[in-house]
Amino acid sequence: MLSVKNHHAAEYFPRFLLNDTTISIDLVTYSYYRVLLFFIAVIIRVRLKIGGLFAKRTEDDNPSNDIVEKIYHREAETYENKHHLTTNFRDTWWRRQSGTDVVSYAQRNGNKKTITLLDIATGIGLSIEEMFKVFHEYDIDVEAHAIDYNQKMIDQARSVVYPRMKANKLLDAKHSVIFERSDARNLVGKKSRGNLITFHHDTFDCVTIMFGIGGIDDPISFFESALRVLKNGGIVSLNDMHRNVYGLDEHWPFFIGKKSAIAFAIMSWELITRPLVLNALWGWRDTTPLFYILPFVTVYDEIKETWYGYKTVNFFLDNEAWWYGIPVVPTARIVVEKVILDEKEARHRQDIIQNAIWN
Repeated sequence: MLSVKNHHAAEYFPRFLLNDTTISIDLVTYSYYRVLLFFIAVIIRVRLKIGGLFAKRTEDDNPSNDIVEKIYHREAETYENKHHLTTNFRDTWWRRQSGTDVVSYAQRNGNKKTITLLDIATGIGLSIEEMFKVFHEYDIDVEAHAIDYNQKMIDQARSVVYPRMKANKLLDAKHSVIFERSDARNLVGKKSRGNLITFHHDTFDCVTIMFGIGGIDDPISFFESALRVLKNGGIVSLNDMHRNVYGLDEHWPFFIGKKSAIAFAIMSWELITRPLVLNALWGWRDTTPLFYILPFVTVYDEIKETWYGYKTVNFFLDNEAWWYGIPVVPTARIVVEKVILDEKEARHRQDIIQNAIWN
């Protein structure tokens, strides 16, 4: 949930984020939903266990970066199958959507010849692979850096995905990618820190992060770093999970019903999505509030004596019925553009963030 310290800040966030939702249902319906969710959870666990992909739940709902690092070190070799199975293969198109955001940026900027791209939390490079397929289709030239904090993930990207991209002719003189280890919270530096690569200010046209923000224990630092490495007018494309918006009705299967379906959505998030899909599988946090925090992040460039922030280009919320025909795991995508702010507006945005608390 998101909480704010004053009424003024609350005006900038949607109601469902600020208020706990309580729904009254009869005991029979509640018991039925609990049993149904229990069996769904069992099916998910069995499916992943058979594939050797299930991980024990972390003890902390907001695990540190070190805990997340251990999870991904352990699961780097099963990462690809795990993503496909846990999303019912929808992740392929989510990755391609990030690619279309880059294409849209190029088209808005007069079909800019070569796009410089930074893919954050790239894992083993699956997003880069799918985005490059999109770039070829739309004839967009791209020079990409794909980074991850986990060295084993980068090793897998270099040994598995990179050769596959070459074999499929996704890499050529106009389309290149370098897989490197870096810290998304500290992207800027005159020289690299140990084996963590850093970049100069105003380096990239586009920054993409597909289902990665939940694994960064200080997301605000990443949002600030992204502002610094982006060129003015550059974009950030953020894809991830999003909590159900309970006031928006869904088309539910007959075995859920409609009268109490909102209660089923709430129970699904609390009993399956958050503890099982997010925390147990990925060491993930609830990423929902970050879609609404991102547009208020600012930085001050001391060299240029200029304030920078974000302007929302597009926000897309979807609720595909990709688990057993039940729409209980929504996703969202936001695209923001780096813009110059006057000091008054920058201070105003800082005040909003300082008065917002989320978990």
